[in-house]
Amino acid sequence: MSVTTKISTFTKATKFLIFFIFVAIVSNTGFAKNAFKQSDVSKIRIAAVVNSKIISTRDLNDRIKLLRFISKVDAKIINSVDFRKRVLEQLVDEELENQEIKRLGIKVTSEEINSAKNIMEKRLRIPKGQLLNFLSANSLSKVDAIRQIKTSLGWTRVVQLRHKNQLKISDDEVNEIIDKIKGDIGTTQLLLSEILIKATDLRTEKDAKRLASKLYNEIRNGSDFSVLAQRFSDSGSSASNGRMGWIAADQLEPIFKIPLKSIKTGEVTKPIKTNYGYRLIRLEARKKVTEFDPLKIRVRLLQIFLPFQPNKTATQVKAHLSWVKNTLRNVNTCSKFRESTEKFSNAELQELGEFFMGELSVNLRKVVNNLKVGIPSKPLKTENGLSIINVCHRAFPRSIVPSREAVGRKLQGDKLETLAKKYLYDLRQAAFIESRI
Repeated sequence: MSVTTKISTFTKATKFLIFFIFVAIVSNTGFAKNAFKQSDVSKIRIAAVVNSKIISTRDLNDRIKLLRFISKVDAKIINSVDFRKRVLEQLVDEELENQEIKRLGIKVTSEEINSAKNIMEKRLRIPKGQLLNFLSANSLSKVDAIRQIKTSLGWTRVVQLRHKNQLKISDDEVNEIIDKIKGDIGTTQLLLSEILIKATDLRTEKDAKRLASKLYNEIRNGSDFSVLAQRFSDSGSSASNGRMGWIAADQLEPIFKIPLKSIKTGEVTKPIKTNYGYRLIRLEARKKVTEFDPLKIRVRLLQIFLPFQPNKTATQVKAHLSWVKNTLRNVNTCSKFRESTEKFSNAELQELGEFFMGELSVNLRKVVNNLKVGIPSKPLKTENGLSIINVCHRAFPRSIVPSREAVGRKLQGDKLETLAKKYLYDLRQAAFIESRI
């Protein structure tokens, strides 16, 4: 039996859809308007023609204005000709999507638009229902923003309609993903970022090496790696500041393993020669994969505190300590732990409360981590006496191994994204597109 989780027109869990909504709001204020003041005509030139539709320089400038307002992209990058061309390419893609939506008669409901607006309000940390006010307050076009939400939602449905028979997920596909996640438990993973400088027809290998070395020195002298990745990297990861994501250490190519072993977190490798050119790799973080985050385990703690008695010799203190251990030897529940306080003079029973393991001090975390529920710790010497800790409850966080339904949704989302790119490529090949910048 295959896993055939249905993809609705709007699903919050679908990464693909959220990505397009994010692009729509954060990166766009729309295409050419049907009407504008006569005085504006002289200020508007044609940036591109997509079939019979025009994208004006005003549309392009509006898009760049919004990017400058919301994003953290360096001003030099935003003002570059290459950046303007990339933004125009995005506008062309969106116009092609919109034309296909209209051709197929796809309609988007107001409920779907409101759901998308709610997601964007959360992403932009705007109070619920205030997205349009936010756009207006910052002189950004709310009409065009809504239109772009409609385009992103409509385009998702267009791809679903065309490729519905290719979006079915088999049990074998789901099993493969789950087995891979389980297999990663216990392994070491690295979070990496990269800058790739390719050797091309216009850039010799010598030039590529020279540029990579220059960037390496700039980073060593304090330049921002992510900014340089956006500006110079020839890798697709440049759009996400060079971020490659988490990679299993044992799956790294041999040419990368040695350089990465010799650097610390936050440092960058020297230029590494590859078949494509030269790579600079930054080690962002290192972690051991566990079934759950051990710092998010929640524990409820109980403590018995025994103040030191004055004028006791070292021998007497040692004997008292031994007696305390022996008294607690058969305690295996928190109820018995509470009752045991009656056996100690001047004992103080303290409900410490509930904590995440990450909230505890390092020393206390080591003690609690080794305790079974209900079994008290050995007496711990403190400045004023003896402390005995008992874990009355331990709650584990959600496992990193997802449900079959979650895996099915993720696989469908990935397929949808891949098919959408191919669909858009086909539309581009069949379209008349003329760029004038």
